[in-house]
Formats: sequence, structure tokens, C-alpha cells
Amino acid sequence: MPPSDGSRQESFCVLPGKKKRLLRRVIFLCCMLSCFSGIGSASEYREHQRYLDIITSFPPEFYTPFVTAFSQKYPAIQVQVLNKKTTAALAEIKRGNPHRFDIFWSSSPDAFAMLKAGKLLSQWTPGRRHPAFAIDGVSLDDPDGYFMGFSLSGVGWMWNPAYLKREELPIPGSWKDLTDPIYYGHLAMSTPSRSGTTHLIVESLLQEMGWEKGWATLLQLAGNLRTVSARSFSVPEGLINGRFGVGLGIDFLAQSRKELGFRYGDPAFLVPASIAMIVQGNNPHEATLFVDFILSPEGQKILLEPTVSRLPVSRELHARISKEAEPALFALIRKKRSKPYDAEQSCVRYHLVNQLFDRMITYRLTDRRSLWKRFLALEKRSVSAGVNVGTIKAQLTSLLSDVPVTEAQSQNSAFNAPFIDSGRGTARNQAQQQHLQHWETFVSQRMGQAKALLTKAEADLLRHQR
Repeated sequence: MPPSDGSRQESFCVLPGKKKRLLRRVIFLCCMLSCFSGIGSASEYREHQRYLDIITSFPPEFYTPFVTAFSQKYPAIQVQVLNKKTTAALAEIKRGNPHRFDIFWSSSPDAFAMLKAGKLLSQWTPGRRHPAFAIDGVSLDDPDGYFMGFSLSGVGWMWNPAYLKREELPIPGSWKDLTDPIYYGHLAMSTPSRSGTTHLIVESLLQEMGWEKGWATLLQLAGNLRTVSARSFSVPEGLINGRFGVGLGIDFLAQSRKELGFRYGDPAFLVPASIAMIVQGNNPHEATLFVDFILSPEGQKILLEPTVSRLPVSRELHARISKEAEPALFALIRKKRSKPYDAEQSCVRYHLVNQLFDRMITYRLTDRRSLWKRFLALEKRSVSAGVNVGTIKAQLTSLLSDVPVTEAQSQNSAFNAPFIDSGRGTARNQAQQQHLQHWETFVSQRMGQAKALLTKAEADLLRHQR
């Protein structure tokens, strides 16, 4: 089943008077005054117009406050911003950065790990001039200086309190709760192949629970999904509109919307959002200024604005936060109930995980929903008939929770190689095609067995009732 959301893949605005370009961009005028030594004098930049091109997965409501503040500080720099999904932005840069973007800005640590591995990022030579607070076991910045962490997030689930109250549903307390049949038709998420933040959710579950148990949880909660959307932003929008009651997501998607509640998984996976300079960018000087601004207390303070609602990493700002006003994620860190996200492990199997999710969940969502709906109806009738269908449920759950790839294979670089650069619209290589055919047969056989199991159980129940 293809993603049900019809949202656009990119958003942008065009400055009046500019010729139409292939990539339309949001343009802001900004002033360049040197914020640290070695950058150049202010008079130099008054004489010559400067440019800065940014590609980001963040929406305009997030990046506009930063660019506006930067514009007040450096009005001689003309900043152009293109918003693209993480997967589309990665493809753009991997094609050789043909439009010469200077900066990549995203919440996906996987994306930065892959770009670094592909030698597509420039080292941040000035270093972090503005100290970040320290977290045991978590590196906010790339140790080799290819990208810098500027904000901290965590994944979990959000909900519409009014919806849950109307449907008399409890707030889920754990990932496992999301597999409970009481949430059938009330759950939503986006697909990781189209959303970098959703990939963080899927990979976090696999890292915490282990490969087989993690996939079993994902496949079981898939039976409760009402929709798999194309973009992560569609999940909070659908919650607010009352299309469903609970949605998987990352904290900042809910925290900027007062109508929604949010809860982290336990432990909370810590996900640094980062910024980096791209190889072959035309304006490294201006890019250096912008990165330094984002890492400075001045830029970090913008993260606390209601329309942005992100957690800064600035040590200076962190020291000012009282325990009473402490964000929930910081409290979990302090209580040692957090865990670092392993971007390197995710990088190895990034495309494999995305392909598996689509083959087993996105394209099979209707079938999975139908099978669980049949079982729920069978279970309801069996209760009134005094028949125990616990064995049937266990067998059905097993058939619908198997995954055709082992954990050892998922961590093997050679096994993952055919799936690299396997984005939408990309021709499949022979090895990849063989894997996909194997998966299709694997899933089809087990779904066929599940249907046969339910058909027999339904017939047996009918005979019993006679």
C-alpha cells in the first residue's frame, strides 16, 4: 500500500523579481559583521554582496527565526534556503551537490553519518567556540569535526487528549502498549523511507529491543495503524484534525503544538540534530559564520521560542534552567534513563531497514489491518460462546511478526550493499531484486497461512455455536 499522505516533497518561496529556477528558494537579506577573529572586517562585506545556500529538512516555521536573526547581524549576506525531506536532500548531495549548497541542516544523525562516510562534508576547522553541556556516553559533535550538534531530541509517541477522552482510550505508557488491540484504527506513523525522523523511531526500537523483537513490535503495532503517511509532519496534523488518536514521532513535532501530549520511550534515545558544511559549496566563509551563529548562545536561545520548541545544547543556557522548568528529556538524562542513538550502526543498514519497512508494512498495511480486524471479531464472538482463542492469537501473532532478514545480515556491510542508493525512482540491481522477491514470497506465504488459520478458526467457532 503506498503512503496515504499526499503532501509535497519540498517547500519553498521565491523572492519577487528573480527568474524561475529549478529549485525555488526562500531568500532573506542578512548583514555580515565578523563575530570572531579571522573572518574579515565589516567594511569588506558592505562593499560586496555575499551569498549562502542552505538545504534542510526543517520546515520554514523552524528555520525562519534563525535566518531572520542572522539577517539582522549580517545584512550583506543573501541567504537562500531549500526545504527538502531528509531522503531527498541526501540524494541531492550524493549527486555531487550540483546546486552548490553550502550547508546541510537536519535532525537525522543517520544522514550526517552517511554523508561523512561518503566524504561529502567539509571539516569544521574553527571548532566549537561556545561550550555544550556534557552527557555521559553521548557525543554531540562528530569527533572528526565534520558536523556539529546544535539541538537535542528524543523519539516517542504523541496523542490528542480530546480524541482519547472521546474514545475512552488510555494514554499509552510504553512501546508495547501500542500493540494493544484497543488502539486498532487509532494509530498513525509515517514511513522511514520518506521521513528521516521516522527512521530514527524504527531504528531506535531495533537498537533497544534487538532486531527480531523490535521488528515483531513494529509489525504488531502495524495492525493498529490507520495510516502510514508520507511525511512525519502529517502525523501531528492528523492528530489535531482528529483523524486518529496516537501517532509515533519525535518530540519537537508535538512540543510546538499545545493541543498534543508527548511521551518518550524508556529509555529515551538521545538524538542530536546537527549542522554541517557541504563539500563543493560556493560560500565556505559565509557558511562558517552561520554555523557559528547557530552554536552561539544567541542562536541557541532561538530554540526556546514557542514556534521552534527545541532543546538547546548550550552549556550557558542549560545552566540557567531550573529543575522546576526542566524539560522532560533533560530530566530523563539527569536520572540516567536515556541512551545514545547509534548512528554508525544505523548507517550500515539504513536503506535495508527502510526497504524492509515498506515491503512488510507500508505496502501491506491493508492486508495486515484486515487480518487483525478478522481476529478481533473472532475473539469477540468466541468470548460470548465460551471458546478460548488464545492459541489462535499466538499463532497469528507469530506468522505476522516474522522478518526475512537476520540480525547478523542486517549488520553485514556486504549484505547491505545492494540497498545503498536504492531510493524511489532508482533502478534495482540484480542482487536487490532477488532480495525483494525473497521478501515478497516470505511475507505472502505467512499472510496466506494467517488467512487460512483464521478461516478455519471462524468455521470451527460457527460449528461450535450450532
